[in-house]
Amino acid sequence: MVQKILTALDGTKASESILPYLETLLASQDANVTLVRVTPNGPASRAHEAYSYLNRVAEGLRAKGAVVDIHVLTGKPGPTLVDMAVRGGYSLVVMCSRGKTGLKRLLLGSVAEEVLRRSPVPVLIVHPRSDAAAKPAMKRILVPLDGSHRSAAILPPAAALAKATGARLIFTTVVEPNAREEIPVEVLAKNLFREQKQLLRQGIPTELIIRYGNPADEILSLGEVQGADLVAISTHGRTGLERARFGSVAESVLRKGMLPLLLLKTAGKFVPDPIHAPEIRAQRRRQLEAAGRAPK
Repeated sequence: MVQKILTALDGTKASESILPYLETLLASQDANVTLVRVTPNGPASRAHEAYSYLNRVAEGLRAKGAVVDIHVLTGKPGPTLVDMAVRGGYSLVVMCSRGKTGLKRLLLGSVAEEVLRRSPVPVLIVHPRSDAAAKPAMKRILVPLDGSHRSAAILPPAAALAKATGARLIFTTVVEPNAREEIPVEVLAKNLFREQKQLLRQGIPTELIIRYGNPADEILSLGEVQGADLVAISTHGRTGLERARFGSVAESVLRKGMLPLLLLKTAGKFVPDPIHAPEIRAQRRRQLEAAGRAPK
């Protein structure tokens, strides 16, 4: 359950697109909210303007019953936000991804992506909304999983959100075309069924969908088909080849799509077989070799 929410604003209408989502969270659970604006070093008038802006936003939330405090910090936005989230013991960071065009898009996008890469705290990222006053629904949450412990790390925050809002969790695993014959459906489904049973015992409705294709494209397509309100996904938060697969999927979903994204960066020992079924995979490979259809 979310207890402390750090909400990053930059003074623009685009960044305020996060506020309806914040209200949805507050309507379903008790939480304290901190509004923060990070400004570069400059004259005192800049900090005064930032405080005035945050106070205006805070008053609107307090009028709806929220417990809100405000902070104006100086420094580089990405590292400063992450440092505050960690030191302050926050359970969720919420922010807008970027502006619509030009330099504004580049700057806001780079801050959001830097926070995603650095933060050990779950981050909720939304895109600018034209109907920012409308409170969004939270009925269907799409959860991409690859069978690894790392990808499953997103389940606790996603499950807490689903339980609080009454949302359904839609598990999906996307298999790339070159792995279609090597990794059988029954192996993919094994761990996902186990996770489903655990969540069903908590009263959280779930369903499972397996797709084949480019992971990011299939996640976005499925989100549209299923009418998802949010994508919840973990990223490995590493560098080099270990980071390239799932980390890049999360970033592609953020850049290409318009769905809100709940993301958790994970770390830990690399697991060479994320499906956790080497004996079944070996057996399937032998069968393919005997049939002359083993992947090259």
